[in-house]
Amino acid sequence: MAKISLKQGYFSPLVLGVFHAIGILGLLTPYRNTLLSLTPFHLLLCFLLLVLALKKYDAGFFAFLFFSFLVGFSAEWVGVHTGYLFGSYSYGSVLGFKLDHIPLMIGVNWFILSYCVGNLLMRLKQNVWLTIILGALVLTGFDYLMEPVAIRLGFWTWTGGAIPWTNYLGWFLVSLLLQWANFNWNKSNNPLAVWLFVYQLLYFGILNYFKL
Repeated sequence: MAKISLKQGYFSPLVLGVFHAIGILGLLTPYRNTLLSLTPFHLLLCFLLLVLALKKYDAGFFAFLFFSFLVGFSAEWVGVHTGYLFGSYSYGSVLGFKLDHIPLMIGVNWFILSYCVGNLLMRLKQNVWLTIILGALVLTGFDYLMEPVAIRLGFWTWTGGAIPWTNYLGWFLVSLLLQWANFNWNKSNNPLAVWLFVYQLLYFGILNYFKL
């Protein structure tokens, strides 16, 4: 786990931990549907805390932010409207407002995940392409963990009910491009990104284990 200095404080990691815990426990209550409707606000909170945790803002960070949002949103548009890249699927209402059938928050989610994994792996200081490929593999593995939960919670549905292998190939290819951009443009070291990725792994791992 990344060390966060006293100057930075533990407020943001604590807030993220509490909200993820509430998300898990809330699914066991009669307010499950109400809690799910707050998913876009949860993602927005994660995004804002990540941005606010930065010590220094530069052009590279903002270039990656907008690039990852546009690439992620565009990839999802292609997937939903053509069936190419990921497979044939459609989004439900859980992720909030949609533009041409694609939730705007899905672009934010692509940024969050790509940014968090990039921050985690930049600490390894390995070969550039090895780091980029490893980042794409980690993100694809995360999607494998997330898919069953996302389907059960109504984030999206696959035509025919089964997750096609093309989904994981598509995730790897999009993630490869975003990890390349992150490695080359984004030089910011954001300890909160590591905390958030760990919370995300725990969140989807626990929900998977208990079939929530």
